[in-house]
Amino acid sequence: MKDEAVKEELEALYISDKGQAIYKKRKEKVELPFGHIKGNLKAGAFLLRGLRGVKAEMAILSTCFNISRMITILGMPKMMAALV
Repeated sequence: MKDEAVKEELEALYISDKGQAIYKKRKEKVELPFGHIKGNLKAGAFLLRGLRGVKAEMAILSTCFNISRMITILGMPKMMAALV
């Protein structure tokens, strides 16, 4: 079965040192936004249903995350100056 071969290939990659390095980097870079959204924004589950609703909700949550990161990185005065 074709899908089984792909699954086995991905499992082999995951077990390898190269695969572990990839997943470690992913954990450092990608999981931060989702952890922040789930923990700090209290959005552990989508409130809307359907692809259109979920996309809209995720867009709002992503924007909130990005604004909070901008405040953290730039500080409020610099961020406000950049927006004006």
